[in-house]
Amino acid sequence: MEPVLSAIVVHWHDEEGLAELVSSWPLDPRFELVVVDNGASEGSAGGLLANRTAAGGALRLVSPGANLGFAGGANRGAAESRGPLLLLLNPDAHPEPGALEALLEGFAAHPEAAGLAPRLEAPDGRGQWRWQLKSLPSPMRLVLEGLLLPAGRGPAEEPAAGTPVEQPAAAALALRREAWEAVAGLEPGFYPAWFEDVDLARRLRATGRRLLYWPAARFRHGLGSTVPRLGFGAFLWIYYRNLVRYLRRHHGRGWAVAARAVIPAGMALRLLLLPVRRPRRVASRSEAAAGLWAAAVGALTGWRRPRRLARAWRPPAAGETVP
Repeated sequence: MEPVLSAIVVHWHDEEGLAELVSSWPLDPRFELVVVDNGASEGSAGGLLANRTAAGGALRLVSPGANLGFAGGANRGAAESRGPLLLLLNPDAHPEPGALEALLEGFAAHPEAAGLAPRLEAPDGRGQWRWQLKSLPSPMRLVLEGLLLPAGRGPAEEPAAGTPVEQPAAAALALRREAWEAVAGLEPGFYPAWFEDVDLARRLRATGRRLLYWPAARFRHGLGSTVPRLGFGAFLWIYYRNLVRYLRRHHGRGWAVAARAVIPAGMALRLLLLPVRRPRRVASRSEAAAGLWAAAVGALTGWRRPRRLARAWRPPAAGETVP
């Protein structure tokens, strides 16, 4: 039996999240789980899937031998999957019972929809729509984000089922394969992560395709498991580099130059505030200071410095994989 829905999970050093996802995945041939292993403890991802596959699950492991990033990994997983419906899924986003069936029902009820955004909720059941469901960002909003001004948030109240959503997060996002292939999937240049889902949503919208909210499909989501493994400095450096890339790609060189000029000022302001405001994602003020400095240097040098970050997180050229 061919699967109806293929979930694509790009895994990078999150064995605990992946283990929970694999163990909760239904033993139903309609639902294929494809894990792209961008990096794991040796043999761990394969072992997890082998145990579950022996029990009758439709699970597959893709081992590219390199860290393709989220976009490159998702593209590879989609190419090797079989279902007409695709589900981008983070390792820390786990379907509640009946969630996958609810997605099938949603696509049947809305044949006009290119994709469905399920309901993401914290382990305590609180909805994450303020974080998950956003409007596409204006160039001014992205420039001002570098100055510590809050990024846009989603609606204050949870939207009704079938409400159009401009830019749902890709932590859990279901798409028709036809729509995915029409826009050539995710852009690997947003390496290794961040802004690839914003870019995808903008390209889908440009082709007249709509994404809808479908809260009947519920997924528990840990929210933010990558940053602690990546490190605060690398996160800031990559995030703002990809923000600038997004601006250049969709709004032109002028907005990208403006953002690069503003980011160092924003990092300097954060440094001044460190004695009274330490970022939540760092263990110490010294770690925060080093990360803020790295992001400022990156913006000032066109992301050629610090060299250790520029070497480690260089985006792939067209057709290239990154070791």
